Amino acid sequence: MNNICLVGSGGVGTIASLVLEKSGRAKVTAVLRSRYAIVKEKGWNIDSIDHGKLDGWRPFRVVPSVKDAVFPDDPPYDFVVVTTKQLPDHYCVAELIRPVITPGHTVVVLIQNGLDIEVPIIQNYPGSSVMSAISMIGSQTSGENTILQPGTDVLTICPHFHDGLPHERAGAANAECTFTDDMPRARWQKLLWNGTFNTICTVMRMDVGELQSSGGRETLLIPAMWEMYAIAKAAGHPPPEEIIDFYAYRLPNDCRYRPSMLLDFDHGRPMELEVVLGNPLKRAKELGVQVPTLGTLYEQLKMIKWRVEQEKAEKKINGA
Repeated sequence: MNNICLVGSGGVGTIASLVLEKSGRAKVTAVLRSRYAIVKEKGWNIDSIDHGKLDGWRPFRVVPSVKDAVFPDDPPYDFVVVTTKQLPDHYCVAELIRPVITPGHTVVVLIQNGLDIEVPIIQNYPGSSVMSAISMIGSQTSGENTILQPGTDVLTICPHFHDGLPHERAGAANAECTFTDDMPRARWQKLLWNGTFNTICTVMRMDVGELQSSGGRETLLIPAMWEMYAIAKAAGHPPPEEIIDFYAYRLPNDCRYRPSMLLDFDHGRPMELEVVLGNPLKRAKELGVQVPTLGTLYEQLKMIKWRVEQEKAEKKINGA
């Protein structure tokens, strides 16, 4: 039985906890922050295309913080699964998970968006294995303790090889998942969505259908996708070219889906700007790739982020 600590039990993390517990091979301690009290009392109400409807479901254990996930009489965690948002300008994931890491034993599994997210983990825990994963699921929290999962969970995972470990050790973590032999390529493919739909919808305050119906798909979205593809190609990990048309035309024009970055903006939450767009733009600069559309989106989003932070500060000063 694997002893697992899952950090970030929102839409993605709760479904991951459910899958792990249902396998019969894991006991999951889930770290919840804002929803800890209500989930401890009532559990999660889950409406999932993959798992059906579950009322009051809980993993093996829920705790309010990473520090509270440390139990001296328990064996060390075999895996720490991280499903928080990647917000390096707000916190460092490597520091966040430090209390539950046993160096040389605990495998870190990053189910998160963005580019180069593995680097801080390797720098802080050079003797630990790292698994890198991307999730295409679209699940989200609703109300105080409800998880909605309208789309099938598709998880792609791969060992992230680094100089601190021999390859056979780096791949020692065993899980029943879909593996890829090129995680950088898979991450660039996910960025074709996250770095374009997410960012444009947030700048324009439009859902996916509105973006497409307005004509922005042809004039803004697809050019941005080709720029992201150009960076990936220069970096040596290009996704298949046909994925651009697949992403751009897969959803109908009446689709009311609001991407995660737009939802974060709607609720005044921090946005995953740096790992989704900032890091790819750094790579573009290093490789000499011209990306005027993505660059403009990034500068607009930085101003939007500034405005959101100013409004939050003003509310705090005024006691609102």
